[in-house]
Order: sequence, then structure tokens, then C-alpha cells
Amino acid sequence: MKQIEFTFSRPDVSTAVHLVSRITDIDAPSDFLILDSGVKNIYEDSLFSCDNVIELPGGEASKTPDILKRLWLEMGQAKLRRDSRVVVIGGGAVCDAGAFAASTWKRGVSLTLVPTTLLCMVDASLGGKTAVNIAGEKNQAGTVYPASEIIICPEFLQTLPSEEMVNGLAEALKTAVTGDRQIVEYLLQKDYLQAVTACLAVKGRIVAADLEETGERRLLNLGHTIGHCIEAISGFTISHGAAVAMGIPVAAEMGGNDDFAMEFREIARKLGIETVIPSTITYQRILKHLESDKKTTAAGRIWIIPRGWEDCEQVLLDQTAERELLEKAWH
Repeated sequence: MKQIEFTFSRPDVSTAVHLVSRITDIDAPSDFLILDSGVKNIYEDSLFSCDNVIELPGGEASKTPDILKRLWLEMGQAKLRRDSRVVVIGGGAVCDAGAFAASTWKRGVSLTLVPTTLLCMVDASLGGKTAVNIAGEKNQAGTVYPASEIIICPEFLQTLPSEEMVNGLAEALKTAVTGDRQIVEYLLQKDYLQAVTACLAVKGRIVAADLEETGERRLLNLGHTIGHCIEAISGFTISHGAAVAMGIPVAAEMGGNDDFAMEFREIARKLGIETVIPSTITYQRILKHLESDKKTTAAGRIWIIPRGWEDCEQVLLDQTAERELLEKAWH
């Protein structure tokens, strides 16, 4: 077992990441297990046992206030104490909802995440962001609550549907833009263990210095401003990673970096990632959903503009400048 330790800007918060080869090597004693139903269907016989097991559907269907309320009620029935441990096994959405519930039960119980999708391994599991969607808008309510432990097992990827692999590849490609161009080569070579490790190193370095997202951590929102709008407009039929991949070249073109946008789209194509935004997602619909973006302030929105590999800039745009640049890039 290999371990990586991340200590954050708050001295009382740290996350230990364990890398294991086989699912049967996962050792995560728990008082309350939240399990992705799709994972259970495939791996139930290989997973450790727990007296209190709650199944959640995979995908955005797990990220609702109703699911959160259900988890709280089940935690109460299980008589979870402040020193109890919650373990969540599943993809990014299940980990989001489960971590939100853990972060708020008794004002926070111990939390272990076992991500089972590539997207969750390279991004969603590390850094403590938890959230649910409200009224069809993405991540409107949430907390920042890093897991004390993350267990990464690439064996889960062997049964991951192709569309979910693409979802994770897109998020890994975003991380390559924000912090490590070498990740592109790992992805093209299908060396996913190296890609996951490199992505965690980039995100861990950034989040460790800025847990509360007041500075550098905002760079990790690359592609997300447009991406979250695309997800919501599609009724979440377009996955998070795919939507982010569509948003990155738009952000580059807003900054006048057309050559980088073209290069990004070409690499994405080689990885099987679609970057063409469907015609049903119009500029006008994007503007409507932008108003729900959680990064919005009275002064405007901070956009992450990629200038090149490992070179992204935070740019505050007021409404007039934002609309002018976005409309130009859109057309």
C-alpha cells in the first residue's frame, strides 16, 4: 500500500491518500457505509461488510436535498456519534452527497472516501468540496470538509462504462492544463495509475495552500463556469467532465487564445472527448444559467482563462465585459 499525505492551510485538517491494487485490499472499518448501487451490483462480494449500509443511485440523482434528508434520518436511526466513521464508496455524485451528510451530522464525523470512477479519483474525492443541486442548478448548497482518508483502487476502472471513463479523462485533461502537461502523455498512453497520482499531486498542492478557495484554488474551476451551465441546461444528461471539456476552449477563446483552444480540442479528440457544444445549448440559455453560478459577486464573476499549459489566469469580468467576450467566443 502506498500512502500520500496532504496537509491543508488549516493545521487541524489533513487527508491521507492510500493507493491499493485490489478491491479486496480495501480496509475501511465503518459505522455507516454509503454505497453506490451500481458498485454494489458488481462488487458486493469483494467489499468489506458493515451493519449500516445505505445505497444511493449513481449520478446527479444522488445530489438532491431529499437524498440528504434521507441520509440524515438513516444516520439518526444508526445512532451515529461524533466519533463515528462514515465511509462512502462510489462516483463523484455519491461521494458529494455522502460527504455533505457526514460534514453536517453532529457538526462533522470522520469520513473515508473510496472513489470508484476516474473523475472522482483524479478530482472530486480530494479537497473537501461537498454539494447538492437545488432547483436544477448545480452545486448550490454545500460545505468544505476534507475526508480524513481516501482509498484509491484502479481495479474499479476495469468495469467503468466508456462514457464514465471519458468523463474522468476530461477532468484529468483539465488538471493537465492547470498544473502538469505530463498528464496528457499518461492519458494518451492509458497509464491511468500515473495519471491519477499526478492529478492528485497537482490538486493536492493547490488545495493544501488554499483550502477555502480564496486564491489559487479558483484555478481548479477552469471550464466549470460554462460547464455547470451546460450540465444544467441538458438536465444533467451531459456529464460533468464532458461539460468542463466543452467549457475550457470557450474560456481560452474569451481570452483570445485561439491556438490553445485548437490544440486542446485536438488532444481531447484523441482521447475520445467531445468538445462541440450541442446546438440546443444557446448563448441566451447560458446567460440565464450564469446568474446562478456560485462564483458570482456584485463586482462580477471570476473566470479562469487558460493562456497555455500550466498557465491559467484569474480574470474578474463585470457583466458587460463578460457578455462581450462570451458572445464573441460563442460565435
